[in-house]
Amino acid sequence: MPNTSSQRAMQPEDCSRILIAALESGDLETSVAVYESDAILFKKSGEPMSGIDAIRTSNAGLIAMKPTFTIEFIKSTVSADGTLATNRMKADLAWTDKDGNAKQGSVDTLEVLRKQPDGSWRYVIDDPYGSMRAGMQKR
Repeated sequence: MPNTSSQRAMQPEDCSRILIAALESGDLETSVAVYESDAILFKKSGEPMSGIDAIRTSNAGLIAMKPTFTIEFIKSTVSADGTLATNRMKADLAWTDKDGNAKQGSVDTLEVLRKQPDGSWRYVIDDPYGSMRAGMQKR
């Protein structure tokens, strides 16, 4: 997969596409470049992480699992003034666990994005399980 670091999200849904491509290709810096510096990323447990350093650590762990995503859909809604947006993305996910076993799951995201001064979009809040969290059970 090509290096995505020069890509900018010019539409809200581009953030999801760029992030997925970066995670699949192992491009850690691009995977964090789509977030604002004080963005919130939720763990599967529902616990929020704040800031680029925490997001970088989380994304590095995901990259290590060699994920592949199959996107079912990405739906965006932009505010009337064009400065905020929400994304919902549903995707199947395959990865390799620490023992080398193939695993499968899914994400059904809920994301809040803000338009940047250069016209691009970045995540402010990213919950990979946001749209399915109410049905999840604690493990």
